[in-house]
Amino acid sequence: MTSSTKTAQDKPLSIVWLRRDLRLYDHAAFAAALAGKGSIQPVFVFDTDILEAFPQKDDRRLTFIAEALVRMDAELGKAGGKLLVLHGKAQELLPKLAKESGAAAVYCSADYEPATRERDKAVAKDLEKLGVAFHAVCDHLIHPPTEVLKADGKPYLVFTPYSKAWRAKLNNTSFDEKPVKLNGRLADGDFPKSISLDKGAEAVLKQIGYTHNPHDWWKVEEGESRLKAFIGKAVSGYKDTRDFMANEKGTSHISPYLRFGIVSIRHCARLAVEQKTHDTWMNELIWREFYAMVLYHFPESQNLELIEKYRGLDWSQNKVHWKAFVECRTGYPIVDAAMRQLHETGWMHNRSRMIVASFLTKDLLQDWRLGDAHFAQWLMDYDMASNVGGWQWAASTGTDAAPYFRIFNPITQSKRFDPEGTYIRRWLPELKLLSDKEIHFPSAEARKKLGYAEPVVDHDDSRKRALAMYKHAGEEL
Repeated sequence: MTSSTKTAQDKPLSIVWLRRDLRLYDHAAFAAALAGKGSIQPVFVFDTDILEAFPQKDDRRLTFIAEALVRMDAELGKAGGKLLVLHGKAQELLPKLAKESGAAAVYCSADYEPATRERDKAVAKDLEKLGVAFHAVCDHLIHPPTEVLKADGKPYLVFTPYSKAWRAKLNNTSFDEKPVKLNGRLADGDFPKSISLDKGAEAVLKQIGYTHNPHDWWKVEEGESRLKAFIGKAVSGYKDTRDFMANEKGTSHISPYLRFGIVSIRHCARLAVEQKTHDTWMNELIWREFYAMVLYHFPESQNLELIEKYRGLDWSQNKVHWKAFVECRTGYPIVDAAMRQLHETGWMHNRSRMIVASFLTKDLLQDWRLGDAHFAQWLMDYDMASNVGGWQWAASTGTDAAPYFRIFNPITQSKRFDPEGTYIRRWLPELKLLSDKEIHFPSAEARKKLGYAEPVVDHDDSRKRALAMYKHAGEEL
């Protein structure tokens, strides 16, 4: 973008810094910028400070993001503008862009993770030196983490009272759309170092050193249609069907779209409240906000157990068990099927996530941080707050944690939530000829015949060891 842009338009320029809000409707940052005067320039930064934590060069999420950016640029083009895409340290690039463009303000959707909060503080400080205002507005949550607190001003540590307080905070405008009316407001400038979007997502990724790796499950343009289809047909039965792993229509499959802001959380809520039987699904949206609140107030929980007495748990260092876990050969079909689903699609059914997390931490006695880090590399919908919160819940170390003696039996869970073995057969086709009864835990003879792994641990023995480990940690305190 050149300084001549501002002179030609003779209007103040506002930059809209896109992050996890890759859409052009119901958008808080755009709406805030448009409420002022002057032109608007949207920009996205492939932030190398973030990318360095995700070394896989064929990361599907980068493909998803690139395709979303190409789509947004095409929509912006129809409104007379373009999307600037930069690559480097956002902390350096945003102030530089603001200075070179003569921007008066930068607007963005607030991010509440520990590292991004620190980054935003640094950006705001550097912008202030330039006389540029910085506005971070709540967009990917209904209530920001500082809004739903106990009467004494402290954060909730248990979900149920939090959810009641969350609902009590709702008013007639909580789900209101944040309109985006761009015509006549987009800047017509250019910026020399912008990544070209004209040749598509594959070319975009090549310019930043990544490769294009699309998956049929995750098409950017399907976000809204999936949401509407789920709300229109499945949400009424969500309470009864959501735990059955083979029922693909029992859940919404919109979590990656929510994670990257392809769909709006307010849009989800508006559609949900139109249904009389939406409460169970709405609770899932509230869980998302609960975990965001917890991470905001307890940033140390990213790496440390929230329950202090469990910070010294004697986790197993058995590398053979860890290797079997990530290679989907633990010998427990439901666990291996779930891990196959994760690796092949970048997604895992929520019930599967609970089974897998319990198995890693309570059966294999492996550190929950290992599971969290593995999921962070593979999940299309990876969200630090929800991922950390879920793993700490399974490990009985976090807020609202399952009691340490609550240990999922993977065989019982399999029989209950995949009774006919449909889910197992899909992701472990080598077991497809087993009976509905035997598929949940094949006999030694069947394992040998099919080449399927022997169980790496005995569940009953592991359960006893887990109980002893947690009990010992509690007594030591």
